[in-house]
Amino acid sequence: MSSTLVQRLAGFLSATQVRTSRAVVDELGCDRPSVETHVRTLRDLGVEVDYLPGQGYRLREPLELLERESILDRMDHQARNEITGFEIETTLDSTNSALQRLSVAKQHGRVILAECQTAGRGRRGRRWHSPFGRNLYLSLGWRFNQSLSELGCLPLVVALSAARALSRAGLEGHRVKWPNDLLIDGQKLCGCLVEMQGDARGPCDAILGVGINVHMPPSAETTEIDQPWTDLDSHLQNCSRNLLAVMLLEELIRRVSLFAVRGFEPFREGWREFDGLSGKIVRVTVGGRPLQGRAKGIDETGALLLDTGEEVLSLYSGEVRVNPAEWER
Repeated sequence: MSSTLVQRLAGFLSATQVRTSRAVVDELGCDRPSVETHVRTLRDLGVEVDYLPGQGYRLREPLELLERESILDRMDHQARNEITGFEIETTLDSTNSALQRLSVAKQHGRVILAECQTAGRGRRGRRWHSPFGRNLYLSLGWRFNQSLSELGCLPLVVALSAARALSRAGLEGHRVKWPNDLLIDGQKLCGCLVEMQGDARGPCDAILGVGINVHMPPSAETTEIDQPWTDLDSHLQNCSRNLLAVMLLEELIRRVSLFAVRGFEPFREGWREFDGLSGKIVRVTVGGRPLQGRAKGIDETGALLLDTGEEVLSLYSGEVRVNPAEWER
């Protein structure tokens, strides 16, 4: 079944109205025996489709699909004018990988979203669970004139952009766990993955990937997630994925444009507002070496400051763990 038919079937089925097999045949332009195959494909993507004998098919829950024109039409002109290409795919391995397959010349300002990712990934190669039509998976390409060494704070800027977009949507209480995860009460809501390439002196090309759990009920697949997680719907119900995409793109484009001109300085106050680690006792694994201490914010390069009691270390990478009790402080 083609991805186009997956999209059409998902958009045609309803949670409030039963669609007969005849109606599905007419919509998809297929024969009747193919209908069950197409519905099974949609179920395999994680969409719950019920069959009512003698009546037809109905979605168990409402499904809001992403709509290209709806997103673009609602964006402010300044952000919209920076976009050089915009695609929404039904299924991809990952939006970051899809952008990487384009020539570097075509990446700047290019936006790719997907309804489903078959190989979504986070930091350190972790798998990002990506069910169909439930979350937000988005990547933006951007070119910077700076060298790679000058872009160390870029992942923090992307995380702040996502935090601001969620605040605009009405969410409260979310914080950034250095360098670029967003959590609520210690549970992961959003992950960011920044991948860069370029010359030592610049320019550099970055792919800015953001994944937000919007509506992700527990399932057999979620039991395999190796860390506490949550979704937006658990804290802010009925948030439109299309509207969230608008706000995320506006915040990303506005902030990376500013970062390209002025560096991280304009974002330092915003980081202090959303810093989820400052003052907490944390454990950081760096190159297999465990370190423990109190997080003291970040320095001007975006490095995590860790007070071990003997010295204050500047850490440029590492896996941060926080005792659950610390999130309640």
